[in-house]
Amino acid sequence: MKLVRGLMLAAFVIFASTSTSAQGAPTGDSSWVGSPDFWIAVAANAAGIGLFVARVHLPSAAPMFGYATQAIGVPAAVCGVIDLVGGDADIRTVGLLAYSAWALGAAFVDHVLNVNYREPVRPGILVPYVVTYYLGIGVLSASQLENGIVPWAIAGGTCLLTVAASFYARARGAD
Repeated sequence: MKLVRGLMLAAFVIFASTSTSAQGAPTGDSSWVGSPDFWIAVAANAAGIGLFVARVHLPSAAPMFGYATQAIGVPAAVCGVIDLVGGDADIRTVGLLAYSAWALGAAFVDHVLNVNYREPVRPGILVPYVVTYYLGIGVLSASQLENGIVPWAIAGGTCLLTVAASFYARARGAD
């Protein structure tokens, strides 16, 4: 619990220091607030943090967070396809589509096939599962720099907290 509180405090300090010294988007506006890819990145990270922390401290709530992380793949897929069809594909599109591919694969493996790939470890399933998840949240979060330093700090900070929470859950044997 001390680790979680420490991470939350660090995220607050980082956000507070960047938001007081940054001016928002490169043009000085706050158009990033209406950017769906920003909210998808933050929602995916927040749901991931909730999932990993719940696995340790509130296992009965973990499935709810798991469903939420997968459900966020729907708007990610919609936005990614819109980017592709509209000819506006960029690095954020890669993050959106990677995350939606992970969500589709996770739903299929977890709920349709009901495959247990962690015990015993099945690398053929686990490695692509983990790589597409972190690729999706990482690229989507890092690409927020195009929207400005503040959205990048928020999305990037929550992404780092997601990674820290996953290590925390793994260290506690609740991965």
